[in-house]
Amino acid sequence: MGKILLSTIRLREEASYLEAHGLRILNPPEAVASKEWIEENIKEADIMLLSNHGLERGTMEKAIKLKLVVTTTSGYDHIDVEYAEERGICIANQPEAIAFSVAEHAIGMTIALTKNIVTGYNYVWNGLWDRYPRFLLGNLIRGKCASIIGMGRIGALISKYLRELGVGKILYYSRRRKPELEVLFMAEPSSLERIFTSCDIIYITLPLTKETENLITYDLLRKAKKGSIIVNLGRGKVLKLSNIIKLLEERSDVRLALDVMENEPFSDIGVLKGYKGRVLINPHIAGDSYESWNATLKMALRQIVDYVEKGVVWNPVTNACRGSHDIKDYWESLP
Repeated sequence: MGKILLSTIRLREEASYLEAHGLRILNPPEAVASKEWIEENIKEADIMLLSNHGLERGTMEKAIKLKLVVTTTSGYDHIDVEYAEERGICIANQPEAIAFSVAEHAIGMTIALTKNIVTGYNYVWNGLWDRYPRFLLGNLIRGKCASIIGMGRIGALISKYLRELGVGKILYYSRRRKPELEVLFMAEPSSLERIFTSCDIIYITLPLTKETENLITYDLLRKAKKGSIIVNLGRGKVLKLSNIIKLLEERSDVRLALDVMENEPFSDIGVLKGYKGRVLINPHIAGDSYESWNATLKMALRQIVDYVEKGVVWNPVTNACRGSHDIKDYWESLP
């Protein structure tokens, strides 16, 4: 009898691929499973394909057979990883495909601010274009100092795109040095303080962990270089909303691009309305594109099959996983 996979999204042709590798599928009746359906069926599951849902301890306690959870996301702070470690459950994620989408979004948000694109759009549509709008004069990315806080896949791709745009110096902050990226992109390891005092554009691409929560303090923010742009595409809890508001109140020259917020969905937009021209906010969509979604799902399914057939995953999060360094057609899976 094959292993049972519970999916939190309705699989269609993808189900046939998994069934061809000996898996039995528990498919939700709706496009996205209800929490009640998950809790009712999870006790049968050996494997879980997780998308559009959190996975708390209480739910995992009902999953008496569960050995593998593959999330279609890059981040995994929506999963109780600590309890999964206790249970010996392998958690695997998908950081590859969305990196291209997030990096492009980062550059898009940057240019939108440096060139005053959103302000110019509103200026025209509000019927105000009656003369040359010199106040919309922007800046180039070319020649500027840029920095990456969290130099993983996303940070590396942002660095690549910045180099193609002719950026000047690239500084980075990471848990460990990345000598290969230092060579490829002439990136310079740096402290957080030097990043904030020196750089014109600061990208935050950190995941949420105990170490990164509230890592970007107001003490760092207030030291930001005059006229700098801060772009957060990692996790909202790395940068507290109260510190953002305080920075905007005290520094009229600093601008922010925020794809993530401390609490999501973010509905308290009134607290930022007075700073509309200086804050570009998106609803956590940087990683979303048709290409990245299709590639992410494909890679998640391939990880599941590798686990079933070889006992390995590509992107292990917990110690219960065995990682693989032999991934056939890896790049063919990416967008």
